[in-house]
Amino acid sequence: MNKKVVIGIVVIVVVVVAGAVGYFLNLRAEAAKWKEAKEFVKEESSITKEGVVTKARFVSIIDAPMEKVEDAMWKVEDGSQWIDNVKLSELVEQKGETKVLKMQIQALKLPIQHYTMEFTRHPGEHRITFKTLAAQAQDVEGSYRFEPSPDGKRTRLVYDFTSRDKIQVPFPQDVLEGAMRETFVKSVRGITKSLAQAK
Repeated sequence: MNKKVVIGIVVIVVVVVAGAVGYFLNLRAEAAKWKEAKEFVKEESSITKEGVVTKARFVSIIDAPMEKVEDAMWKVEDGSQWIDNVKLSELVEQKGETKVLKMQIQALKLPIQHYTMEFTRHPGEHRITFKTLAAQAQDVEGSYRFEPSPDGKRTRLVYDFTSRDKIQVPFPQDVLEGAMRETFVKSVRGITKSLAQAK
């Protein structure tokens, strides 16, 4: 192999490594900014990880009555219209209080994740549960619970989430946690925006 080819290969390797390092540093910086988002009730929000299982609980206060928030969140098929992270939210089937959707979600600048999700509304409990029917990297399940404020003008939204990794994920844990936080915050912002436009 001549000297010019070796130098060319070395330059390519250096550029690729520098690009990868830059990408990861950018992801970490992006992830960190979601930790302090005003949408979190911080003392009630948490993320824990054990092995391949991650559990998250996020709590937010939305300035709208519970019934309106719950109704807006039940329109999960409209997610791609209101929530930046949701690239696709296509209703596949609805039977009573259960909906099946094809979804594409992109958090931070990570690759888009493809899911088939099942959402079930439990009206008497003011709760919407969800779970994956098909997914690439992780299986998820959880719920949104809606609680009215004493004056009925605001809603306490409690989001519980459990994910089980199906593959070894090549991203640091703080990046993955930032992706979860960003998705929740953008969901709250999207719902708030849809409620404001519905007035």
